[in-house]
Amino acid sequence: MKTIVLGPIVMLTAAALLTGCSSSSPGKGRTTEPTVDKAGKTIARYRDQLVEVIVDYKFASRSLGDDWMILNVAVTSSKSAAIEVRRRHVLVRTPNGRKIPLPAYADFIAAYPEIQSAARRAAIASDPIDFTMAGRQTCDLAFQPLPGTVASLESVFVNMRKICSGLLYFPVQGGIQPGTWEFIIEFEEFDARVPFEIEQPK
Repeated sequence: MKTIVLGPIVMLTAAALLTGCSSSSPGKGRTTEPTVDKAGKTIARYRDQLVEVIVDYKFASRSLGDDWMILNVAVTSSKSAAIEVRRRHVLVRTPNGRKIPLPAYADFIAAYPEIQSAARRAAIASDPIDFTMAGRQTCDLAFQPLPGTVASLESVFVNMRKICSGLLYFPVQGGIQPGTWEFIIEFEEFDARVPFEIEQPK
């Protein structure tokens, strides 16, 4: 089976099934411009000829000032060849341009006691983002599984028959601020960038 490796990216999710592409030149290698739209009030979606990324930022939009941003993310592909999404190439970009990668899993586990309440609330509050399943096989985006559940993964693989989804946790120094954020997955020839707006409460 022909494999495409996506190396050096994250929402929303959301947005979006097995080896991947990586790095930091947005647009390089694209034959068509990506489509970025909203699939719901707090659901953003990115689509190009290879991947679809969906980011549900509903919980994050209600968490101004919190030290952790929790996003519900789904990733899939429109190709039969495998696409790899690597955890170390998933990040968010703050309104002031600072990039925040997913923390090491050991660091996430160490911080879990302080965020477990928010994690439970995020799991309840997040909107369904399985509307793009279309008969696809599902899998966990297990970059940051909760303690005592499943093993953490360094990468997942998606194609047109597979979609991976799950909650992702980013530490935000200074707390979540209003403005335009981006969820990013870095691939070899392009970056999948999903902008989303955290609004100031009225």
